[in-house]
Amino acid sequence: MKILILGGAGYIGSTLSPYLHEQGHEVTILDSLLYEHITRDFGHAKFIKGDIRNINDLLPAITNADAVVNLAALSNDTTADLQPSVTWETNYKANELIAELCRVLRKRVIYASSCSVYGFAESGVFSEDSRLNPVTLYAQTKMLSEKYYLEDGVDAIILRFATVYGYTTKPRFDLVVNAMIGTSFFDKKILVNGGEQWRPLVHVKDVARAIYLSIIAENPRYRVLNVGSNAQNFKIADLGNLIGSNLKDIEVIHNTESLDTRSYQADFSRIEWQLGFKAEYTIEHAIEEFYEVFEKKLILNMAEDEYYRIKYLKKNYHAVSESSFYTKLGRRI
Repeated sequence: MKILILGGAGYIGSTLSPYLHEQGHEVTILDSLLYEHITRDFGHAKFIKGDIRNINDLLPAITNADAVVNLAALSNDTTADLQPSVTWETNYKANELIAELCRVLRKRVIYASSCSVYGFAESGVFSEDSRLNPVTLYAQTKMLSEKYYLEDGVDAIILRFATVYGYTTKPRFDLVVNAMIGTSFFDKKILVNGGEQWRPLVHVKDVARAIYLSIIAENPRYRVLNVGSNAQNFKIADLGNLIGSNLKDIEVIHNTESLDTRSYQADFSRIEWQLGFKAEYTIEHAIEEFYEVFEKKLILNMAEDEYYRIKYLKKNYHAVSESSFYTKLGRRI
């Protein structure tokens, strides 16, 4: 198959694209390279520098594909809040165009949504049928975009990811598991803020496999699937203790006075019986991956701006006007 990955140069895409290539498929990445200054050599994939809000970029790329994966977005809450109008165009309005093109051109499309669309709850577990209650701009754009992929004639599967973790060639340390593992190596400590709040987690390699299974699924009964593992709903305090217990001479510091009201659990049963998906990777795997990279000095410290979406954008765009920001992103819808 010819598979097009929108936003494929980022954190998830840098694992997904080689995985799809290994399965024998032809991969094309379309990305604006918002978080990079120069174009990399993707080796296994064809690369198109483009903007998902620009039909002139999207139309030929989708036309030449057999299936489309849309990972493109301004990711996480703080980044989405930096330029709200850009976020609405990129994370929301562009999906209307993408879904319509996939409908007209009859392409299977996988949309990367998020379990954050459920909002937060002190108790209970969210399934795909739970009421949606997004409380951040990022989550709101994900929820509203889903409707485009659920319209008649759109062959789409919506994947609501748990909080992703694990090493990729485009690493991030603004994700809770990665941050804890990083500070355990460089600072010899893990800071747990709050602790009683719940987070559902999923390894990036399992995300890649879930996407692939969705691409090849024939006549799926359900079009919305949570992606994660029931065994990996963690309280943050337990997560910190788990990581610390797998390492030597690491101090786990519990800051119980830090207030973080974001707490929720998710149920991942549906994707198991519909796609045969079951998470294979664990927190322990991520520890091994990162420590191997750290010990080989492939990452010298975790403070670089490129590892944090909001830090990178603030440094590179804090003094520019919104129109200049659009110039970097590409032409507007």
